[in-house]
Amino acid sequence: MKKQTSLIIILILSVLGMMLSGYLSYLNLWKVGCSEFFISCGGPKQVLIFGQPTCVYGFFMYLIVFILGIISLVKEKGGCAAKTLLGFAILGTAFSGFLTFYELVVLKIKFSGLPACAYGLILYAGILVFSILLVKNKQEVIPQQTPPQIPQQ
Repeated sequence: MKKQTSLIIILILSVLGMMLSGYLSYLNLWKVGCSEFFISCGGPKQVLIFGQPTCVYGFFMYLIVFILGIISLVKEKGGCAAKTLLGFAILGTAFSGFLTFYELVVLKIKFSGLPACAYGLILYAGILVFSILLVKNKQEVIPQQTPPQIPQQ
């Protein structure tokens, strides 16, 4: 798979993640929470980190992934950005995976569907897969061979 294709998919997934987490952040920060809307996120036992809903952190993590994706797309040699992108993909997958587990197993919240963190986990799993492909593609680039030198007499 081409580098550009992987990056475009990562950018699309990060925009979807920003839309999801931005919507949930709006509901949690300026409305009554998201337990009564089409998607659930913690219900009455809202999960907070340093007093902020977890979706706020998710929004900024998706934003960072988006920015790193743009940098990797624009720069010819975006190897450092691609590896940092992979690091954030691992971090985001672990973060949303832990929160999904916490809501389903520890808090035992009953949802009508999947909790919002599970959707974030699905998006981050996709970002992780394409980040791995991106970094793997960069490492497998075969260097150009120099033509043999003709000895001069």
